[in-house]
Amino acid sequence: MPAPALVVVLTGIAEILGAIGMLQPVSPALRQAAGWGLAAYALCVWPANLQHMLIDLAHPGRGLPLAYHVPRLALQPVLIWWPLWAGGVTDWPWRRR
Repeated sequence: MPAPALVVVLTGIAEILGAIGMLQPVSPALRQAAGWGLAAYALCVWPANLQHMLIDLAHPGRGLPLAYHVPRLALQPVLIWWPLWAGGVTDWPWRRR
């Protein structure tokens, strides 16, 4: 990947802007857009997390253990759902009244 440091900075900025968009005082439309954006971001980094695990498994003793990677990958669906729920995009599994 060209300019990996720039990619890290830009994705960090995107995450911060998404968090700002989720704040209570902003409009509901902006919160929903931020929820969609953060969920899409979490979905897009899932393959990179899987690749990170496979690289670490290929080099035993030099990378992070499965105890790190398995929970991280298993919780990725929660990291996709959570901003959708917090942004008011979905109320699943709880129904709002």
